[in-house]
Amino acid sequence: MMYNRFAYIYDVLMKDAPYEEWIRFTEEIIDQYQINPNQIIDLGCGTGSIAIPLAKKGYQMIGIDLSEEMLSIAYDKMMDQHLQFPLLQQDMRELELQNQAELIIRYCDSLNYLIGLDYLRQTFVRVNQHLKKKGFFVFDLHSPYKLTHIFANQTFAWNEDDISVIWETTVDLEQLIVEHELTFFVEQDDECYQKFEETHVQQTYPIEKVKQLLEETGFELLTTYGDFQLEPVRDTTERIFYIAQKHR
Repeated sequence: MMYNRFAYIYDVLMKDAPYEEWIRFTEEIIDQYQINPNQIIDLGCGTGSIAIPLAKKGYQMIGIDLSEEMLSIAYDKMMDQHLQFPLLQQDMRELELQNQAELIIRYCDSLNYLIGLDYLRQTFVRVNQHLKKKGFFVFDLHSPYKLTHIFANQTFAWNEDDISVIWETTVDLEQLIVEHELTFFVEQDDECYQKFEETHVQQTYPIEKVKQLLEETGFELLTTYGDFQLEPVRDTTERIFYIAQKHR
């Protein structure tokens, strides 16, 4: 999934996203499992809204994203914070680094953009190869509940000072696939508005399917948590966090 013009207004639209919760959750997992990460790889780092704060806390980061536009924004933000760590344009299904890390994270439902279990499998294999022995892979996915009850065939709209958005969703309940049709109206310098559109497609899976795939690719699924809390997943959980450890 490549973010195109959407990348340039992504931070505006995501300004209320719970980035601090992802950061807090990451540190809670580090403490709970006594991980001592000399390096953390942030797959799908986007504009750096998680990698940069973690770097400010002293973690050695590597940011990976498929979108050149996203990485360009992340680089500018990193420079503004007087930080420096690698930002690499790569497809996570073909991840290729020279080193291994103790912890790889993949947040903001980025894995939901991999349509089909084959692509998810490819990513898990690559992640496993880039983890040290007993290393941890922590990621989140939209829950089936979120697709079937929150996203299902809905229309959302909101206005910012210079951006208006209409967001329509269509859900395939059998395949657990949601198609997001986004229409943006962005104010230009001449106070006219430019219209452009983006289509984003996401898919999710039941926990048991994800667990099976993790086990087949060399991981042990230690536990799952729901909605940023170190608590069990419930029927109404919207975001499922997976804590997996490399065992081979």
